[in-house]
Amino acid sequence: MTTHAALEWRDGLPYSTEFDDTYFSVSPDNPQHGLAETRHVFLQHNQLQQRWQNLPIDKPSHFVIVETGFGSGLNFLASLKLWREVAPQSAHLHFVSIEIAPFSLHDLQQAHAHFPELAEASLALCKQYRFLQPGINQLELSDFSTSLTLHIADAASVLPGLDLKADAWFLDGFAPSKNPDMWQAPLFQCMSRCAKAGTTFATFTCAGFVRRQLKETGFNVNKTAGYGLKREMLSGEWPVAENTIPTTLPRVAVIGAGIAGCSTAWFLASMGCKVHVFERAEAIASGASGNPRGMLYPRLNTEELLNDELALRSYSFSLRHFANLRLGEDAFKHNGLLQLGGAAREQKRVHKVAARYAHLGLVQQVDATEATELAGVTLTSDCLYFADAAWVNPHEACIAMLKHVNIQVHLQQNIIALSKQDDWQLQSNAGSHEGFDAVIVANAADAGELLPDSSMWLNPVRGQMGMIAGQTAMRDLKMILCGIGYLTPLQDGMHAMGATFAHGDLDTRVREEDNASNLNMISNLSPQFNEASSADITYARASMRCGSPDYLPYVGPLLPTDKLTPTAISITDFEDLPPPQGLYIHVAHGSKGLMTAPYCAAVMARRLLKDFSIALPQLTEDSFWNGLHPQRLLFKQLGWKKLLKPFKVAV
Repeated sequence: MTTHAALEWRDGLPYSTEFDDTYFSVSPDNPQHGLAETRHVFLQHNQLQQRWQNLPIDKPSHFVIVETGFGSGLNFLASLKLWREVAPQSAHLHFVSIEIAPFSLHDLQQAHAHFPELAEASLALCKQYRFLQPGINQLELSDFSTSLTLHIADAASVLPGLDLKADAWFLDGFAPSKNPDMWQAPLFQCMSRCAKAGTTFATFTCAGFVRRQLKETGFNVNKTAGYGLKREMLSGEWPVAENTIPTTLPRVAVIGAGIAGCSTAWFLASMGCKVHVFERAEAIASGASGNPRGMLYPRLNTEELLNDELALRSYSFSLRHFANLRLGEDAFKHNGLLQLGGAAREQKRVHKVAARYAHLGLVQQVDATEATELAGVTLTSDCLYFADAAWVNPHEACIAMLKHVNIQVHLQQNIIALSKQDDWQLQSNAGSHEGFDAVIVANAADAGELLPDSSMWLNPVRGQMGMIAGQTAMRDLKMILCGIGYLTPLQDGMHAMGATFAHGDLDTRVREEDNASNLNMISNLSPQFNEASSADITYARASMRCGSPDYLPYVGPLLPTDKLTPTAISITDFEDLPPPQGLYIHVAHGSKGLMTAPYCAAVMARRLLKDFSIALPQLTEDSFWNGLHPQRLLFKQLGWKKLLKPFKVAV
C-alpha cells in the first residue's frame, strides 16, 4: 500500500503529525522507558505471564489478544518475547490489531532499533510485514507460534464486525483527547460482545468517560498506578461466571494432496488439529500441483468485484506464506512479472486495472520503453508491472507443508464413499477410515464423482507446460513475461513456459502439438524471440486443472441437498441455511490455485474451527466467505437471489 503513517522523527523517535502525539513514551534517564511502560500497562495488568504459564502443556491451546492501535508494534514485540519465554510449545498466540495508518517497513525497523532486546522478535515481524493492503492482513510468525491479524482500517469500521472471543484487550492508540473517534461506543460494544469469562483489559488512560463506558458495558474496572509520570491507569476483567463447555479441536480428514489439500492440512495443523491427508496417487502433488514452476501473480479485470478482491488478498497473503515455508531460491523466487497488453482488448484491461488498483502499491502501468528496460528484452506494448511477483515450485511447497508434525499422509488411498453416523467414515479402495469430526474434499474435479449430489459445476481443463534450455535471445530476460502464456527467466539453465488450455479434455499424455503451441506462444512475447519456435523442449508435462463457471473456487461447508429445496418462503439470509454438517469443499481454483488456495485454506481453517465452537480471529468478512459457498449455483437455480453475490464492499 502507498499510504502510511505521517511521521516526524524527533530526536530519533517517531511522532505522529496527524494526532500530535508520540508513539511511545521516552525518558532521558531511561532509553527503554517505552518498553517498560508497555510491560507495566499491558503485560503486567493483563496478568499475561501467569496466565501463559498456566496454559496446558499436554494439548493445544489458543490465546487471543485484541489491540486498538498497532503503531510501532512495540506492544506486539513485547508480547511476542514474553510468549516465547513462558508459553508452552503447544499453545498458539493470536494477536489482533487495528491500525488506520501503519508504519512503513523502514519506519518500523527504525523505531525497533531503540529496543535491542526485541531484535529477534522484530526480525520475525519485519520478514512478514510486507505487501500490506487495506483490510485484513494475516502475518504468520511460525517460529513464535503466533498469528498477527492486522486490520488496516478505521476502528469504527472494524469493531462492529469483529468475530472472536478475546482473552485480553490492549486499549492503546492515542489518548482520548488526541484520538476521540476511537474511544466511542463501537469499541465498548465490541468488547462486550467478544468477552468471555476471564477476559481482561488494560489501558494507559484513566479518562472518566472511558471508565464509565467500561463499567456500563459490564467489565469490572480497577484504577491503579500508572507508569512514570502517568499517575493512574485502568485495568479490569469480565466478571460473568459462565458455564462454558470445554471445546476440543476436531480430528480432520483431507481428501487430496494437491496445493489445495496440502495448504488446508497445513493451516489446520498449525492451529493444533490432527489432520489425515488421503491421496489416491503414489505420491503427493501428482496433478497440476506437480508442475516444476507456477506463477504467483493476480489476474485482475475490474469487472467482477469478488474475483478481483480474492486475487488481491490471495496475492499478498501467498507471497508471505511461501516465504514462510523457506523453500529456497530453487523453489521460490521473486523475479517480478510483466503482464503484456498486446491486443486492443488487453491494452484496455491494462489501463483499467492500473487506474483502479495502482494506489495499492502492488501493480503499476509501464509503457513499452519502461517495460523493455525492466525485462531486459524488447517489448512493444504497455504492461502491468508486478514488482513482487514470483514463481514457485508447487511440488516442493506441498512437500514442505505436509512435513508438519500434526499431519499424517496416506498414499494410494482412493476415497470412494463418505458416510456419517456419530462421526465421519471414509471408504477407500484399501479399507475404511473412521473417527473424523470433519472431512474436507480437496481433490479437484474428482470431487464431482465422490459427491455426485453436491450441485457443484466442475469444469476440468487440460493444460500442458514445458521447459526449454537457455536461448541466446532470452539470456538477458530478467523477469517473468505473461501474455497468452508465460515465460520465466533462466533458472538452473532452463526457462519454464506454458500453458495450454483445453476445456473438457481429460487426456494427460504429453502432446507434440501442445509443445509446438507453447513455443509459438513464447515466440510472440518479444520480437527477440522469433526463433524460439524451433527451440528444443527438454521437459513437458500435462495435467488437469479444475474450474467453476464464475471463475471462483468452491470453498466452504457442503450442506445436505435434501434440505436445499424450493420452499414457499425464499431463503434470504445465509443464517437461515441448514447448519454445517462437518463436510467441507476446497476445489475449483482453475489456473490460479497456487496463489488462491493457500489463502482460502487459511480462511477455511478458522471458519471450520468456528463451526466447532472455537472462536478464533477470522480472516474475511462474512459476505466474502459466503460469496465462495460451494452451492452458490444451486442457490441461483432455486431463485434465492439474496444469497447471490453477497460481497458488495468497494475495493
